[in-house]
Amino acid sequence: MKKQYFLWMLLLVGILFSVSNTQVNAQASAITFTQSKDKVKVGKTIQFQAAADDNSPVTYSVSDEKIATITANGKLTGKKIGSVKVTAQSGDATVTKKVNVVAKKIVCLDPGHTSKMSGGTEPIGPGAKTRKAKDAIGTRGVVSKTYEYQFTLTLAKQIKPLLEKKGYKVILTRKNSKRALSCKKRATIANKAKADIFTRIHVDAASSGSARGASALYPSSSNKYNGKLSKKCKKLSKCVLNNMCDEAGTYNRGLFVRNDLTGNNWATMPVTLIEVGFMTNPTEDRLLNKKSYQKKLAKGIVAGIDEYFGYK
Repeated sequence: MKKQYFLWMLLLVGILFSVSNTQVNAQASAITFTQSKDKVKVGKTIQFQAAADDNSPVTYSVSDEKIATITANGKLTGKKIGSVKVTAQSGDATVTKKVNVVAKKIVCLDPGHTSKMSGGTEPIGPGAKTRKAKDAIGTRGVVSKTYEYQFTLTLAKQIKPLLEKKGYKVILTRKNSKRALSCKKRATIANKAKADIFTRIHVDAASSGSARGASALYPSSSNKYNGKLSKKCKKLSKCVLNNMCDEAGTYNRGLFVRNDLTGNNWATMPVTLIEVGFMTNPTEDRLLNKKSYQKKLAKGIVAGIDEYFGYK
C-alpha cells in the first residue's frame, strides 16, 4: 500500500512538473508588439516591431499583399485602400493587428450639368445677395449631337478608376443624369466629403465654330467667398490643364479668373473648373467623342492631380 502511494505521488509530481514546464515554455515563447499602428495611407510606410520573451527571431506577414506589403524587418507599405491583418510570429507564438490602408487624398469630381433642371435661383456664394440660376442644360455637340452632361459624366467615369488605382478616394457629384443637381449642391457634396480638391469638368461653347482649346477657371484672391484659396486653386488649375493638354495634344487657352461661378464659390477646398474643349467646334466635337481621345484627357487630368499633390 505504501509502495503504491509512493508511486502515485511520484506520478503526480511528474505531472505537475510537466504542466509547470509547459507554462514556462509558453511564457518564454510569448510575443508582443512593441511598436505598431492601425492606419497607413496608400504609398506610405510605417514601422512594426515585435519582441519575443525568449528573444527568439520574429517574422512578419500580412493577410493580403495586394493591399499592403511588409518587409522582413517590419516595414509595412500601403498599396491599396482596404484592411489587412499583420502577423508577427516567433516560434509557435503569434500576435496580430488589423491595419486600415486609407486613401492618400480625397478627390471630388464634378461632371458638369445634367438632363434634369433644378429650376429657380440660388446665392452665388455663402451670404451672397446676388443669385444665379441653379443650373443650365449646358452645350451640345454640333456634329455628334452629344449633350455636355453626357460627355462630362463619361469622362469622369474614366478618370475615377485611374485615380483609385493610384490610391485616391474619389467622390462623384453625380453617377447618372436622372436627377436635378444645383451648382451649390455640387460644392456641398465636395464639402461634406471633406475632399482635398474639387475638380469640375465642363465643355465650352462659342458663337463661332472656330473657337477651340481648353481652359481652367478659378477664383481670384479678391473673391470674398473663398479668395484665401486662390493661390492653391491657381496651382491646381495649372497642373490639371497643362498636363491634360500635353497628354491629349489639346490647344491650351490658359487660366482665367472667375468670381461668378456658384459651384466654385461654395467650395471650401481648392477648386478648378476645366473646360476641356469646344463642342461648337466641329473638329473638337469629333475628337471629344473618340474613346482614344477621352483616354488621353483622363490620363492627363490624373497626371495633373498627381503633380498638384507632389506625387509626380
